[in-house]
Amino acid sequence: MADRFVLGSGSPRRRAMLAGAGVTAPVQTADIDETPATGEGPLDFTARMAREKAAAVAAKRGLPALGCDTTVIVDGEILGKPVDDDDAVAMLRRLSGRSHEVISAWAIADRGGIRRVGHSVTVVRFRPATQAQIEAYVATGEPRDKAGAYGIQDQGMRLVEGYEGDYLTVVGMPLGQVLAGLVAEGLLPAPPSALAGRLMVLRGRIAAGCDAAGRDPGAVTLVGASKAQPLALLKDALAAGVRDLGESYVQDWLEKAAALAGLDPAPVWHFIGRVQRNKAKHIAEADLVHGVYAARTAEALGRRARAAGRVLPILIQVDLAGEASKGGVAPDGLPALLDDIAGVDGVRVDGLMTLPPQEGLAGARARFAELRALRDGLATAERPLPLLSMGMSGDFDAAVAEGATHVRVGTALFGPRGR
Repeated sequence: MADRFVLGSGSPRRRAMLAGAGVTAPVQTADIDETPATGEGPLDFTARMAREKAAAVAAKRGLPALGCDTTVIVDGEILGKPVDDDDAVAMLRRLSGRSHEVISAWAIADRGGIRRVGHSVTVVRFRPATQAQIEAYVATGEPRDKAGAYGIQDQGMRLVEGYEGDYLTVVGMPLGQVLAGLVAEGLLPAPPSALAGRLMVLRGRIAAGCDAAGRDPGAVTLVGASKAQPLALLKDALAAGVRDLGESYVQDWLEKAAALAGLDPAPVWHFIGRVQRNKAKHIAEADLVHGVYAARTAEALGRRARAAGRVLPILIQVDLAGEASKGGVAPDGLPALLDDIAGVDGVRVDGLMTLPPQEGLAGARARFAELRALRDGLATAERPLPLLSMGMSGDFDAAVAEGATHVRVGTALFGPRGR
């Protein structure tokens, strides 16, 4: 198929986002003056940059062009890319322990002029950082080509407490807005459902995170956390290409599985709720069970799996923060539990999972890094523990950065739960 538009940006994150969403476009960087005009406000400047980039590339390539620009704003001042390490340190000291705005603007143009524009503003909150922490981050070299001297998907995420708004604005492009604009201009086909549109954005977000981490997006499985969602939405998800569905309530899951039986390809069922031994008969029918943290539970599942003539893959749930309400084995109890379950016929431990406490984006990433380190320290050739199930709608970006193989996404895919 002939190219429909050109991406007027050299940003690898923007390219990765579009590619992850299933959108391919040639890339052409724009050669324009990126100096703010006297008295020009941050939003006006950011929007002008997007328009000028789109117009310049459209004129050069003869195709409609998408131009984007992102700025970091603190105290009404635009923080550009640092000129050197000292400048990066100074920028990060200004951002430490406070909030700032990130503006991302986009424009679509052709040779006739600007066709469509849009922008998004996200407020980012930084954790307080010591001088040593800032200097250690700057020493990685990462801040040198980043506006505001940080990248939210890179090591700079460790400085971020949280954000309000569209996460992808901070990455460099509000992908949902941009895709809708491309559809409105006839440059992309409309997705068949609202869920399919959300899935495109999620896949673009995962792809951008993998690009930052040097990972293959194909190594991350998106599990649609479909618990309490109506059957119609599950059908939309399957039609859009989601194959992995996660259920927590046994009776609901059995009813949904019966209603969706016979599909080709069949759904891959993940049990992501609390595992109760008295329901082991049914839970053992899942393709993967997340959240086993007792040998007796593994034994109950193993008996049922053996009776069905199969080996059931399971993940061990680890409680990293001492939150008894969420369940899980403490890190210091994990080696003994793995040894105990190794002797249980009918189950196979394929990895670990966790539910971190609400500690902000940087806090979640630290917990996910802890789980990965636990896995790396306990994995052997005989028991490689390849899977890491970690991350949900609010923190899966941090999980992807730390090596998640499975992210359990509900609200961001399906919308609010029915109950």
